[in-house]
Amino acid sequence: MEEVITMQPEVACCWLLVVILLTKSGLCDDVKHKLYYMSHYQADQKIPEDDVYDYGLWDLNRMLVEMGRSFAEFSPIPLPQQ
Repeated sequence: MEEVITMQPEVACCWLLVVILLTKSGLCDDVKHKLYYMSHYQADQKIPEDDVYDYGLWDLNRMLVEMGRSFAEFSPIPLPQQ
């Protein structure tokens, strides 16, 4: 991967994005734990998958905002709904 990055950084970035998108459900596993920890849901309550993905998007956007950017600049990336 390092060799690809130095030779064709745009291709490496595209592949990285594909891997992230294909594993997005795994990326949101920690979000469920965070929502329980923050007391948004009770331990015996099932969290709707839409809420998990939405909070994950919100949290990623928060990180972008800290870096002076936002998802709004990267249309058509879905924006958090709540």
